Amino acid sequence: MIESKRLRYFVAVAEEQHFSRAAERIGISQPPLSEHIHTLERELGVTLFHRTTRSVSLTEDGLNFLPHARRILADIDRCGEVIRDARWKKMHTLRIGILHAHAYTFLPRLLSEWARTQDDVRLNLVEHATRDQTAVLMTGDVDLAFVREPIHEADLSLIRLFSEPYWIALPVRWQTVAEDRISVTELQGRRMIGFPSHHTSGSTRALFRDMLLKQKVKTADFLQVKTMHAALALIAAEQGFSPVPRSQRKLALHGVKYLPLAEPGPQLSVGIACRPHTDNELSQSFIDFSVAYFQRADW
Repeated sequence: MIESKRLRYFVAVAEEQHFSRAAERIGISQPPLSEHIHTLERELGVTLFHRTTRSVSLTEDGLNFLPHARRILADIDRCGEVIRDARWKKMHTLRIGILHAHAYTFLPRLLSEWARTQDDVRLNLVEHATRDQTAVLMTGDVDLAFVREPIHEADLSLIRLFSEPYWIALPVRWQTVAEDRISVTELQGRRMIGFPSHHTSGSTRALFRDMLLKQKVKTADFLQVKTMHAALALIAAEQGFSPVPRSQRKLALHGVKYLPLAEPGPQLSVGIACRPHTDNELSQSFIDFSVAYFQRADW
């Protein structure tokens, strides 16, 4: 019986037209590769390759055998796919909408702990911008979504998970009066970098407007970018500062530091939104787990 690995070795040599390159491609040394090809030729009773000191080429028998070898290998590979597909079909899928910042703050640990409680569930994460966080739910693209509050759609249910204060992301080279915090007055004349929101009241500019006015602080100007990554790159280049949620400090980037505000500042609330009256038991299970998770002090 012809072994499938010898068929793979034959196809590799036929495609590379070189024993050394084929051996490197499949991860074995050249002598055993040559021996496997000789064994295959003996089993078939034909010569598959013309060999010289400088080149390797297929014989007529080799050319005739190549498409059959490829087809056999493709069928073998499909056997594994059929088994895997059957296994996946038995599993339940939970589609979760996430904001980009969640992927490198609280989400990895949350999903890791939840996944250990499940043995027949696969997750599908759908990234979206803040301004689209309710749209993915309304269109049915996800079962539930992590959202920034507030949301104003009456057709959605919201469960608050946690609130956290805003910190300031600023260039490491900027000097501050205290090493472990920054006063809002130290932002006088500096450019603020912020983000749009699904609702005007939730934008960075709107959240900090009252605080800046109260402290009589006037920023140089305001630059709006689409993602946190873009804002942090600009901060590293000393182009300004940006208010960010406290959990954002977990993303350590060259040239950027995070400091809490000395004065009481705005809070960011994060929740899970879903369509009401859903009978999706898996979604409810995940919501209950998340609520309990964020009630712990060490999240």
